[in-house]
Amino acid sequence: MTRTAVVVLACWAGGVAACAYYNGMWNAEHLASQARKLEGQNRVAEAQSYWAQAAVKAESVVARHPTSRWADAALVLEGEALARSGACAQAAAPLARAVDSVRDAALRERARLATAQCALEANDPVGASRAVAGVTESRDGGRRSQAALLAGRAAAQLGDADGAAGWFRRSDAPAAGPARVRALLAAGRVSGALSFADTVARGSFQGEAWAAMLDDVRRAAGADTASATLDRMLARRNPPRGGRARLLLADGDALLAAGRTADAAARYAQVAALVPDSSEGQLARVRAIRVRVVQAESAGDLVAVSDQLERLLQRSAAGTAASDGRTLAAQVQRVRQWDDLPETGRFQLAEAVRDSLGAPRLAARLFLRFASERPRALFAPKALVAAAALWPERRDSIRAVLDSAYAGSPYTLALRGEPSPAFAAAEDSLARALGLTVARPTVLLASRVPPPVTGPRGPLLDGPPPSPAAPATLAPAAPRAEPGPEERPRPRRPPSAPPPRGQRPVVPPDST
Repeated sequence: MTRTAVVVLACWAGGVAACAYYNGMWNAEHLASQARKLEGQNRVAEAQSYWAQAAVKAESVVARHPTSRWADAALVLEGEALARSGACAQAAAPLARAVDSVRDAALRERARLATAQCALEANDPVGASRAVAGVTESRDGGRRSQAALLAGRAAAQLGDADGAAGWFRRSDAPAAGPARVRALLAAGRVSGALSFADTVARGSFQGEAWAAMLDDVRRAAGADTASATLDRMLARRNPPRGGRARLLLADGDALLAAGRTADAAARYAQVAALVPDSSEGQLARVRAIRVRVVQAESAGDLVAVSDQLERLLQRSAAGTAASDGRTLAAQVQRVRQWDDLPETGRFQLAEAVRDSLGAPRLAARLFLRFASERPRALFAPKALVAAAALWPERRDSIRAVLDSAYAGSPYTLALRGEPSPAFAAAEDSLARALGLTVARPTVLLASRVPPPVTGPRGPLLDGPPPSPAAPATLAPAAPRAEPGPEERPRPRRPPSAPPPRGQRPVVPPDST
């Protein structure tokens, strides 16, 4: 029988009021059915829109026909639809009424499930557990499975990872599989989690749930293991291209952060080939260029990168890919302007290449170049220490230079693990030279190494004149020749105010 025929019969049997009631309830149920279908397709945002419309229709039925025999169904649907549309604050009243007054067991279980969902969103796992109590033993398999899923989430919020894994095991909901893997990882059962992760792909594709699960696998077992897990999952299940591309892109980012540049480049190539005209495809091409920057060993290697970025930006004028591309292009261009930068600018640029671009070999070469061009600056030994940390193959030779040319430098002493009271003064002087503020002045009553002396070209490493605060047992420094105009010391400025919020702090010694 068609819907039109049913409506006609309902109207003939019950009159105009019954016709209006039936039509409103049918519309509400139809919208809810569409919302459930969209949720099954992992189209959550669209589903929420349908749930919101269903809530309006159901509320209208409750308001206009409060004593009808189907008023309870409309009340439950109103609360359920509000909860699943993301409007838990508005859902609280109708759900509370439904739990207290509705007699039908199935309707009351639906109201309890919606109540538990809202409790979880409000970070109330105890309330959620109380709401699903009993529903986990429902005669209806669907509601029983959903109750187990919500009970598992409540246990996870309470920090009971083993209990959460047990509840998720009892649920057939698509989201339960990834949630169970995460619970097993949280419980420290890594091998069991990885074994079960391979079975997750047998269920329906859950983009956000898969992504969260893989993030936890990376944290627990490393980027390589997560990447291999993703490959096995994609071999079993072929998700939509957009969802597949997002997972591959996130995996490429994780591999790049782990220093696996070749594997990251391969992931980006997969994304660009899979969805070439999408935002993910454009972003993957920008990330692939970033891999080339990370792999660069000299400023000359960045020439081709600049040309490639320029061509890409001509095709991508908007979006995240274009924004990231322009930022990367500006960073690359600044590296190529090394010769035009002042002393402090060159040192800061080497730090930016290390910290922002993430190009360790190029940053090491820039630090070494700085030390070669400015051997008498306080920056020089610090630059050598930074280069040694970034270039393990040359660490011994760099340390030999530090031991021979900068044996008394606070940075050399700190690298050896020897006490150096002058280190704080060196860092303060460096901060002032870089245009940073210092929280408090450094007062030296005694020092095992001569503190640096500030100068127009940066602090020098030679010993200063005897300090009045130094003990009488310390020998005075050797006399110096009359300094030239570039070496003549400047008076120390008074300490500046503490750095404002967001100000870059002084770099600690172990950060290089």
